[in-house]
This record gives sequence, C-alpha cells and structure tokens, in this order.
Amino acid sequence: MDLDSNNSKPIETTAEVSSTVQPTNQTTVANLKSHHKKAELKHPSNRNWLIHLHYVRREFNTCKQIIFEELLRLNGQSEYANYILALIYRSEGKMQESLDKLQVCHELEPTNANTVRQIARSLFLLGRHKLAIDAYQKAQMLNEDSDAETHYNMGMCFLFMMDLDKAKEHMNLSLQSRVTHKAFEAMAQIAIAKNSIQEAIGIYEKAVRVFPENAEVLSNLGVLYMKAGRDDIAFSRLGSAIAFDPWNPKATVAVASMLQTYDDYDQALAKYKVVMQTMPDSASVWNNVGMCFFGKRKYVASISCLKRAYYLSPFDWKILHNLGLLHLHMQQYASAFHFLTASINLKPDQSHTFMLLAVAISHLDDVEYAKHAYEQAIRLNIQNITTDPVNLVLNYAVSLFNHKKFSESHQKLVEVYNIIENGSGVIIEEDSKEIYHRVKTALKLMEFVFPDDNDQDVITSGAVAPPAATIPGAQPRKRVTTQQSVDQQAIGNLDPDLV
Repeated sequence: MDLDSNNSKPIETTAEVSSTVQPTNQTTVANLKSHHKKAELKHPSNRNWLIHLHYVRREFNTCKQIIFEELLRLNGQSEYANYILALIYRSEGKMQESLDKLQVCHELEPTNANTVRQIARSLFLLGRHKLAIDAYQKAQMLNEDSDAETHYNMGMCFLFMMDLDKAKEHMNLSLQSRVTHKAFEAMAQIAIAKNSIQEAIGIYEKAVRVFPENAEVLSNLGVLYMKAGRDDIAFSRLGSAIAFDPWNPKATVAVASMLQTYDDYDQALAKYKVVMQTMPDSASVWNNVGMCFFGKRKYVASISCLKRAYYLSPFDWKILHNLGLLHLHMQQYASAFHFLTASINLKPDQSHTFMLLAVAISHLDDVEYAKHAYEQAIRLNIQNITTDPVNLVLNYAVSLFNHKKFSESHQKLVEVYNIIENGSGVIIEEDSKEIYHRVKTALKLMEFVFPDDNDQDVITSGAVAPPAATIPGAQPRKRVTTQQSVDQQAIGNLDPDLV
C-alpha cells in the first residue's frame, strides 16, 4: 500500500514537469518557424520564378505589378526584376525607360555581359550607334568567347553609320562564328550600299546554297535579279520562294510587279488581292494596284487606289508622281501640277517628273515656266538618263509649237533629228514618229529648213518599241493652232515600288 503511494507520487511529479516543459518547446518551435519565414521573405530571389512565369506568358500587366511590389520591398535592389521590367518597357516602345532600368542592373552586377549587350541593343534602337558599339566592345571584354550575335549587331551599327568596311569585317566574323541568313542579308545590304548589285547577287546565291528553303532569301534574290534585268531567273527564284511560303508578301508583290510590267494586269491584280489579305495597309501595294487600273484605262478606280496609297504614305514621291501622271491623262492639269510639284520637292533629281510638270504647265498656258521645267529635265537627263531623250525633246518642241514659238520649236525638232541620227539602235514609238512628222510638216509649210530632206528615212529606220507597262503613252490630246492640229503627248512612267 505504501509502495503504491510512493510510486504514484513521482509519476504525478513527472507528469507535472512534462506539462510545464511542453509549452516551452512549442514556443521555441513556433519562434523558429516564424524566424525562418521572415528570413525566407527577405531573400531577394524568392519571387523571381513568378516574374519569369508571367513574362514568358506575356502577361505584362500582372508581371509589372509583381515587379513593382518586389522593387518596393527590396528598395529597387533586385537585378532580375529590373532586367525583366526593362525588357517589358522595350516591347512597349519605351526605349529610354528600358535603358534606365538596364543601367540599374549594370550597377548591381557590373560583370554581367548579357546586361551590357542589352544596354547596347537599347542604344542601337535609340539610334545612338557609336555608344552601342562601345557597349558591345565592353560586352566582348566581359565575355571572352566569340559571339556571332555581338559581331552581327556591331556590323549593323557600322552599316547605319555608313562605315561599310568595318560593317563587312564584323559580318564576316559573325559568319565565322555561326552561319545565319541574317548575316548574309546584311552582307548583301552592304554590297547594295556600294552600288554593287552583282556582288549582292553572289552573296545571296551563297546563302541559297546554305539555306535552300528560306523564302526570305529567295525573294530578296529574285528582287535583285529583277533590278539587274534578268527576269527569267528572277521569276524562277520568286516562284521557289512562293512554293516554300505561299503567303510571302515580298515574293508575291515582286511576281505581281513583273506581270504588271508585261501588261498582264488581271494576273497582277489577282496576286495583289492575295497580298492585301495580310497587308491591307501597304501603300506600295495600293500604288501598284492603282497603276494596274491605270494600264486598263479605268481611271476612276486608279485614282481611288492611288488616293488610298497617298493617305497611307503622303511623303512617297512615286505615289505623288503617279497621281500627277493620272491627273495629266484625265486632263486635270491644275491637280497634276499640284502632285508633280510635291513629288519634285521630295525627289528633285527625276527628269521624267520635270517633263510631266512641263506638260502640265504648258496646258496651263504658262510657256516660260514650261520652258524652265523642260530645260531642267534635259539637264537632269544628261546626268542620269531616266527618260527617253527623243520623247523629252519632242515634247519640248510640241509645246513650243502649240504656243506659236515656231523658231524655237524648229530648233528642238532639229535636236530630235540629231539624237536619232547619232544614236545607234534608237527605239522610237509609233506615236512619237507620227507626232514628229506632223510637226515637221507644219514647220516646212512655214519655210523652215531641216538638215536633210531624207530625214524621214532616218526616223522610220528606228525600231518600233513594243508596248510596255513601264512607259505607257498618254492618250493624245488634239489642240488646234493656226497652222496644224498637233498632238501633245505625255509619256509616263510606271515605277512599281516593291515592299
């Protein structure tokens, strides 16, 4: 009995001791968990995974909200949060804000070569190419490995600075590190900047051998062959590009432009219709569609398309030139004067535009300004022959004849004769020959003498030019003078603008 009582007492005492110790242990564990939780929350990278998750999902608003919370919690000392925020700002077009955040990242981690490359990229997009080159060079010093992308970007900076030799050097280094079609395209751009179309074609041929199924490379090569006048090879390359990528807009527009050049307007319009499904706001496509309707003599549809192109790109001199040509054909000479003057202000070295302007001014009965425009067209055509000199001087002679300046008209007609006589293989259109003989006959009735009585043989010996979309003749406008009814011809230029 005594043993039981003695044994029970220590047990109770033990229970009491354990009950008193247990709360102490629970408090210690709770404090440790709380301390561990606080230490975990203070870690600067604990929400980087969440930022990355929203960024790759392109949930930029949610991502920015989390980034702002992190930067506020860490006093802006999170490199990753600043880096992702800089990339988001760049995608939104906020280049300066992106650059500022990347500068913060660079201050937090000065040895990170990737951050320096992103700083260089932002400087490049801001047009500060010299500073971008310095940043890329610093990135190369931080990363000793040869980086093809860095050399490519440095080459593009030098290309925009028109330092073509250094641009070519860095593009070669990029190709040595890794062969990419972008580097080949940049090399071709450098060759084009040097006015070497054949060299650019050779570069693209090498690119085609490496990337035979790249539609972009094939389409660019086809366009270059078009510029070189080799339409058969161009059509083959462009056909291959469309075979690999049926929705490639550049190749489709190039093929449509080629069909348009050969007066196949219906097929060209069908191609342009396909392109408009993906590029409904392309000014160049609307311009070419308008010129297709112009070739089909559907002037109302043509002017509607050209006005749409003018709305989309009001500073494109080709669109303004074509609008002036169209108004000239519709005998709206004041509107033609307006658009041709605007085109000349944007591109003052085109002799053909000056010739059309002179025709418009001549119909507005301002012969002195018309003479100035013709003289300027002749001067520009001597420097760079873009207009048929026979048609240019013949138009000049007809305008002078219509304004009863017969002596000056005779001199210009003699110049036409000399151009035809001295030129080898001169191609003369039938309309031009007819106008020449009509003006010459009228002047002979006024007892003007020409160098050779057999000049008709010289004129008729010229080959007759086949009709071409690049030089469509205007409909003749008869104008009665005191001597003769003379046709005033305005010869226009369809200049397709490739995308």
